[in-house]
Amino acid sequence: MEPYWHSPDLTFSSGGKITRGWQATYDRYLKKYPTREAMGRLTFSDLEVREVRPDAALVLGRWRLERAEPIGGNFSLVLRRDADGWVILHDHTSTDTP
Repeated sequence: MEPYWHSPDLTFSSGGKITRGWQATYDRYLKKYPTREAMGRLTFSDLEVREVRPDAALVLGRWRLERAEPIGGNFSLVLRRDADGWVILHDHTSTDTP
């Protein structure tokens, strides 16, 4: 959760729902992945980075979570560069349909 914008204006969209704010997004993460086993091992592939402006970018890619029941899907991130580096302003993550 460190790369995410620590702001109430952060947005996370997944499963047809939008979560607003860093704390609410973090709480959602803890609820969804309460144990190390549920968390699994996350990998990314097929990354595409598109500069929108010198201080903003769009990142597209695929994610895969290796665990007892593996899952994966697509994601898109909107990032902004500030004085401390790049932060994620918006994350839209979808899961592949079985």
